[in-house]
Amino acid sequence: MKIKILIDGKSYKHTGSLIRAEELYKLVSCQGKQLFIDRPDDIDIPLDPMDVLVLYDEKSFITGKTSIESNPLLRNEIQFRFNGEITPSVTHAKITGRDLKKFDDEHPKGRLFVDISTGPDAEVTDDMIVVVQNDDSFFVIPAGDETNPEDPVDIEDCGRHGRRPPKGVRYRVRIDREKYTVKQDQITGAQILEYVDKSPDEWTLNQKMRGGERKRINPDDIVNVSQPGIERFETVLRQAQQGCG
Repeated sequence: MKIKILIDGKSYKHTGSLIRAEELYKLVSCQGKQLFIDRPDDIDIPLDPMDVLVLYDEKSFITGKTSIESNPLLRNEIQFRFNGEITPSVTHAKITGRDLKKFDDEHPKGRLFVDISTGPDAEVTDDMIVVVQNDDSFFVIPAGDETNPEDPVDIEDCGRHGRRPPKGVRYRVRIDREKYTVKQDQITGAQILEYVDKSPDEWTLNQKMRGGERKRINPDDIVNVSQPGIERFETVLRQAQQGCG
């Protein structure tokens, strides 16, 4: 999805996501000037090329020269959402991914994501310098066995801790006793059974939620594995199920 941004009043189109400021520098010829986030009611935030920021709606930038430091003290504190809650205010806009995760008392070494309303969520690594803005939203999921951003997100770990999995990544899904990698958010019950080579004519699929609740998944039902609370899937032989009845 393309969103509109303004640089010195001129309109540009850009894909909304977590981006490095250098992508914005490429849109204009600053000619020795610096790029800033335009904040009419506060100090404009200078952007270094390697800073990262979230573009999810119309933003305004300006170019110019300044003697202020790269991460100035703001007049008004910034608030952003973290794990679904408003965080304590911050007085400087730039913060590393590592320090952002410290807002999470339960998983300070988990995997940090930014909620992108216009597309897939983006992972924030420890060394990224993030320019946080009002209305940004970040969340942490358990790290599992690995912390490599390329690793699938473990649905069972997220469900057990009541965390929403990020959108648009690969997922590690437990079906009975084994775990499988799923490459899309939405998958049908029949497709889940295919991972364990079981026919929907012979097997019933149940979805186990956090807290022990189980939900029957029909072959044509679509499961969104990025929804919070899913722990795992279980298969039950239809004949055995009828016998228990």
